[in-house]
Amino acid sequence: MTNIKRWDEDNHWVEIDLDRCMGLGDCASKCPVGVYKVINGKVHAEKIGECIECGTCQRACPFKAILNHWAWK
Repeated sequence: MTNIKRWDEDNHWVEIDLDRCMGLGDCASKCPVGVYKVINGKVHAEKIGECIECGTCQRACPFKAILNHWAWK
């Protein structure tokens, strides 16, 4: 069973597979607008409304734990 957490705000959403997320924080350190934060060893997208849809977080995650909403378009 997959443990996926979804953050929604306005027209943005992101899903993070918490089973895949190892909490390295590569997505957090590379996000140009500070959407992500590591909390208790897992990445959270507390500021998803500030996302600029650059895709840096998805590319930065070596575990492929992040899925952004525009990936479905």
